[in-house]
Amino acid sequence: MPSKTSRQKQSHTSTAFDYDWGLLTIVISILALGLIMVFSASYAQALTGYNDPFYFIFRQVMWAAAGLVALVFAARIRYTLWERWSILLMGAALLALMLVLTLGVERFGASRTFWGGSIQPSEPAKIIIVIYISTWLASKGVRIRDVRVGLVPFSVLMGFITVLIVFQPDISSAVLIMTTALILFFIAGADLKQLVLVGIGTALTFWLVITNSVYASARMEKYLDSIWNPLESTEWQVRHSVEALTRGGPVGVGVGNSLGKLPGYLPLSWSDNIFAIIGEEMGLLGTLLVIMLFALLAYRGLRTALRAPDNFGMLLATGITSLLILQALLNAAVVVAAAPPTGVTLPFISYGGSSLVTALGAVGILLSISRYSHDVSGSTSSVRKLTDARFDFGWGDGRSRLPRSGRTASAKKSRRTGAGRATTSRGGNHKRTAGSTARKRAVRKTGTGRKTARRKAK
Repeated sequence: MPSKTSRQKQSHTSTAFDYDWGLLTIVISILALGLIMVFSASYAQALTGYNDPFYFIFRQVMWAAAGLVALVFAARIRYTLWERWSILLMGAALLALMLVLTLGVERFGASRTFWGGSIQPSEPAKIIIVIYISTWLASKGVRIRDVRVGLVPFSVLMGFITVLIVFQPDISSAVLIMTTALILFFIAGADLKQLVLVGIGTALTFWLVITNSVYASARMEKYLDSIWNPLESTEWQVRHSVEALTRGGPVGVGVGNSLGKLPGYLPLSWSDNIFAIIGEEMGLLGTLLVIMLFALLAYRGLRTALRAPDNFGMLLATGITSLLILQALLNAAVVVAAAPPTGVTLPFISYGGSSLVTALGAVGILLSISRYSHDVSGSTSSVRKLTDARFDFGWGDGRSRLPRSGRTASAKKSRRTGAGRATTSRGGNHKRTAGSTARKRAVRKTGTGRKTARRKAK
């Protein structure tokens, strides 16, 4: 028989082939589509503004290469390493968010970036915040339902982070981070009453921010004026994005043949509004293809969360998947005039260095979680039972969203307690039980005697 050490080596070696290749295939497909569409949407503006049709696509390829390096690095290291680094990473993210308020470059009415717009600290901060919140929630366990342990610290932490991002202003990123945090708070087992309170407080906060911010209120007013007829909107981006989708029709005008990418039509067609270019050049079928790819990404990400070997891995995979999908939905909602214009990019597709590298690095973390999930699930069957039960929400009886293993232990304890009470009850009522048994025997004898007499009579 092979020794224990050799079995461990074989298990460690086999994990190199246990990545979620389906998830990686989906992401690479989205990335390839994004590179094609960035070139198609940007070459006219690059030729006009920079005298080089490859200006944007060359930089996007460089950022994609850097993102793939980040993906491989994050996939190779054990994901629990991020749990140990979470406090240090969170400190660096908060410092960057504070520095961008004073040292950041102002573009399009907002100060969100460093070095001429190349680095946007709010993009990596999204993933870092997810890592920190996952670490914090996993450490609290069932105590998260206590207001002093869960609701109050969570509200203070998220309030401070949201204020730093809103001051840039970057309200869309603040909404994404807050929504993802609420999802994690719920999955971790928070009381629904606490979630309602946080939701109401968050909604009131954003309403006050929007009504008191000239930048946000102007966009909101234009959006509300055009929500019923976006083709007649005074908001330039809303009207031209919807026009681009209308021109595309079912099958599109063909890759490279869109009008929206030309100067004077759709602003930032290679970045914020690239979904409109996809709709114009590839039609309804192209937009449905993008939606299907992100739906598959959501499935594989949540599947990884369900199979995670511990609570931190489950929360981290859920947070990363939720953040990527919510960002994609918000970008598409802006293009179809279902949400006011924001600066949110379409993950893996839109032009942008920070967003692309961060998104690919986050996928690397998902691959790491899937890798070690296979390693653990192959040797410990109880872990699979634990992770499969984590999304048991317990709507009907108000129970916490705990693993079944914990509930099973509680049930066994209650059964033992009940058995002890039953034993005590039998001991206290011994005479009554004995009398009842004697009466039953007498009835049986009487019945037997009657049957015997009937047979003799016959």
